[in-house]
Amino acid sequence: MSDMVIAGTTCQGLAREVADEINAELGQLTVKKFPDGELYIRIETDVRGKECAVIQSTSMPQGRNLIELFLLIDTLKELGAKRIKTVVPFFSYSRQDKSFNPGEAVTSRTIAKHIEINSDEFYSINLHKDSILDFFNIPAKNLDASPILGEYFKTYELESPVVVGPDRGAINMAESVAEVLGGTADYLEKKRQGPGKVEMKPKKLSVKNRDVILVDDIIDSGGTMLVASEMLKSQGAFNVMVGCIHPVLTTNIVTKLFAAGAADVVATNTIPSQISFITVSSLIADAIRG
Repeated sequence: MSDMVIAGTTCQGLAREVADEINAELGQLTVKKFPDGELYIRIETDVRGKECAVIQSTSMPQGRNLIELFLLIDTLKELGAKRIKTVVPFFSYSRQDKSFNPGEAVTSRTIAKHIEINSDEFYSINLHKDSILDFFNIPAKNLDASPILGEYFKTYELESPVVVGPDRGAINMAESVAEVLGGTADYLEKKRQGPGKVEMKPKKLSVKNRDVILVDDIIDSGGTMLVASEMLKSQGAFNVMVGCIHPVLTTNIVTKLFAAGAADVVATNTIPSQISFITVSSLIADAIRG
């Protein structure tokens, strides 16, 4: 059981929720910037001999938030924390988990190395690839928030629901959400027709007059989700609802999805955003209680 929860600036609300769930103290700290943008951090709570859980997503701007994370866990170690559990709900730099060409940086490995220097345990949520855990030489877990998405959509009165992933890589997530809803799952098949043109189609089933839950781990620019949503509506889906774990949202994709007819667009609070209505606090609390 962690004695204290330390909130990075990206996860202040989430960290408070986790602290409340495990009945832990919420550490006090000061984080500010010098005029040139350099970070200043001071941990103001006595952490000596305490088990501390640091919660910080490394979302945009990734460089700043990564540096903040490294400073927090290094300072906790220096101050004599007994054990440091590092929780990174959204783990950036996860696309490059191997060298595809000679000389490429394996960014996931580099970040993992820097985290484990001052951490005793590591937790993340729906990592882009499970293989990232292999870069850690400390206990590391990838937590799955898909069932929490399912519980959210379960509050709707759904008509013959089907959960759809935008590509084959999202099928496991779709199946997990569907299991909670008691519905079926499938994924869309993408076929490139030319530069910038993508055709998508359901592989096995009809969506006509059915409620469709379109899910993926990340919505970034959201182009694929937009094409998928428009296609499903054109094929007669009754309602199309969009859900993701990590709302990176580098464009105005939320507005575009609603304009395309989405009945709901929702995400968890691994990254704070205008659609982060689903909390992952219980998922984290259960993991760090051990």
